Amino acid sequence: MRPLDVRPSGTLMRSMLMILPALLALGSFSVAHSQNASPSARASQESESQRWRNANSEVGRYARGHIDLLKAERGRIERDPSLTFGAFKEDTSAPELSEEAARKAVLSLHADLLSGQAISNLEKYARDTQLLMLLQTTQKLWIEAVSAKEQLNIQTRLTEAASVSLELAKRMEKVGNWGRNRLVDVEISYQTARNQLLLADQAALNSRQKLLTQLGSDQWRLPNALPKPLSRNGLSELLIPLDQQQTELLARHPQYSFMEKEAQYYEKIVGPDMLEQWRQQLDSLIAASTSWTSSIPTLDRTKILWNHDLDKAIKARADASRMRIQTKSDLLQAREHLRATHTQASDILNTLQNLYGSAEEEALMRYNGMFISTWELIAKAQAKMQAELAVTQAKQSFWIALADMRAVLAGAPYAGPGSNAGSPNSSSSSSKGH
Repeated sequence: MRPLDVRPSGTLMRSMLMILPALLALGSFSVAHSQNASPSARASQESESQRWRNANSEVGRYARGHIDLLKAERGRIERDPSLTFGAFKEDTSAPELSEEAARKAVLSLHADLLSGQAISNLEKYARDTQLLMLLQTTQKLWIEAVSAKEQLNIQTRLTEAASVSLELAKRMEKVGNWGRNRLVDVEISYQTARNQLLLADQAALNSRQKLLTQLGSDQWRLPNALPKPLSRNGLSELLIPLDQQQTELLARHPQYSFMEKEAQYYEKIVGPDMLEQWRQQLDSLIAASTSWTSSIPTLDRTKILWNHDLDKAIKARADASRMRIQTKSDLLQAREHLRATHTQASDILNTLQNLYGSAEEEALMRYNGMFISTWELIAKAQAKMQAELAVTQAKQSFWIALADMRAVLAGAPYAGPGSNAGSPNSSSSSSKGH
């Protein structure tokens, strides 16, 4: 068996969190790298020579060296108490809150919206829109809460790894292998990781509380992670041609159909002759306005036959036209944002994460062959965990984009990327003008 160099052997060590605890468990790590220590440090190293021999003997008891020793020692490694903030807590025995369970819970809390009887089509549209926005907001809150928990778990691993790296750096500085300047760099990295962990902890707590407040119950446990994005073939929202999708949306859109029927009703009462006179007057009025800064043009009603039905016909047609344009714009924006987030998530999942995984695997083999240092291996493992964070964030963006897209197809206004699902107006039908 080779001398103790605190390098894990074999390919089973696939993550830094499986490697670094072993380095802490073997207190002679710094001694193994002390050949270049200064004379003043060698005296202190001699006092640890017995620990060195004991550590080598301990490794020799295991068939696979450091791999088996790691498993035996992990239970004795104490977690840094300063890493436990404790803001985000869940009852592990509570039922898991699936997306479907969240939908049913919020509908149960708002039973009055389900039981109310609409007197007119306008009231029905207002009630249906309120329910649609309520469900959309709840779905996005669920996505954000699960994603925040997933990111917190990854950030916890990153911070624990930084804590172990700091402990190793302190030991190397103590025996003279490192200068104080190198230790300071590791300390800065650790403090940065702790700060990110604190932010992730608060974000997970806040997201969870917003969701549970929306549901009216805190007797739930969140899933650990969001599912992977759907495949392109599973996204019918992107497979249907845009023109066809726009036509189908306008045909079933509750408010647009109502506005179109109202416009047609008053146009029929007014008749084509009066409408034609109005269009001619409108064209003349607009043609007379030659500058953006000129006075606002005013129609002279004495030049045509005017009545209240014409007023209503003009307003109803203008409302319907603006609604049609806005709906098409919302659909296009939602569709293209969904396409972009799907492409981004697919690239990260299928390409970037695999590349980081390959780089870490290659680094592990080179480390076992003694071609690179422990710190290079640590850097590769940390990069892979950062890639995991990127995957989590890309998944969140995709699922929120899909929720927005489906809401638009159901007749809701487009919320837009970066909108806050927990904002006061997010569940209000008056928050955006459809």
